[in-house]
Amino acid sequence: MANRLFQRQVKDVMRKHVVTVNSQDTVHDALELMLENRVFSLPVVDHRGHCVGMLSSRDFVNMTHDLDEDLHDAAHESEVWWGAFIRKLSENIGEQSVMDLMTEEVISVSADDLLVHAARIMLSARVHRLPVLDGEKRLLGIVSATDVLRAFVDAAGRP
Repeated sequence: MANRLFQRQVKDVMRKHVVTVNSQDTVHDALELMLENRVFSLPVVDHRGHCVGMLSSRDFVNMTHDLDEDLHDAAHESEVWWGAFIRKLSENIGEQSVMDLMTEEVISVSADDLLVHAARIMLSARVHRLPVLDGEKRLLGIVSATDVLRAFVDAAGRP
């Protein structure tokens, strides 16, 4: 079991169909994409398909402290909180460019990297998903902590 798991590559488990946002899109557009697709982060791509950043729910939540301390400290799981959160963001920063909020330092992996390498990066960087890029920083897919766990469970088989 362990040998099979440790030999698996990122390309074996990554998702190839990735929801992305363009670097010139508005924050409002990005929020809509995240809500519609039920994702918590979006790779930010330029007009050539190169990954130039990441935009995650963490970026938004961290920003709320500046917008409204009470909103930042509220229970983040409730639907009421989420609705207030989206309205407050749209009112304050909805028309800003994604480039103004995204994290420019992209922590990524390549498709040929070992899955255990991706897991180590996620743990050390404290991120839940990594874009999978080619040598020219074009987006090939995304691998998440859930993908890594699924590979682990699959390798263990049924009891």
